Amino acid sequence: MLSCKDVSETVTDHLEGSTSFQDRVALRFHLLICKHCRRFYQQFQIAGGVSGSLGDEVSEPTDDEIDALVRKLKARN
Repeated sequence: MLSCKDVSETVTDHLEGSTSFQDRVALRFHLLICKHCRRFYQQFQIAGGVSGSLGDEVSEPTDDEIDALVRKLKARN
């Protein structure tokens, strides 16, 4: 049986579909009996859906954008 720590370490693999049948069954069983891990799993699914929907639209900020943000933050203080 999986522990809560095991669930937190394997949830990404499970959502990516790279776990064995036995691991998927063990995860589902644990989620049935542990409301905390069930909540964690649901939050992970939501976060993955949001980041997946962004696709390639998100890119690294340029140095100029970072400098502008730093200036704005300094101006607030």
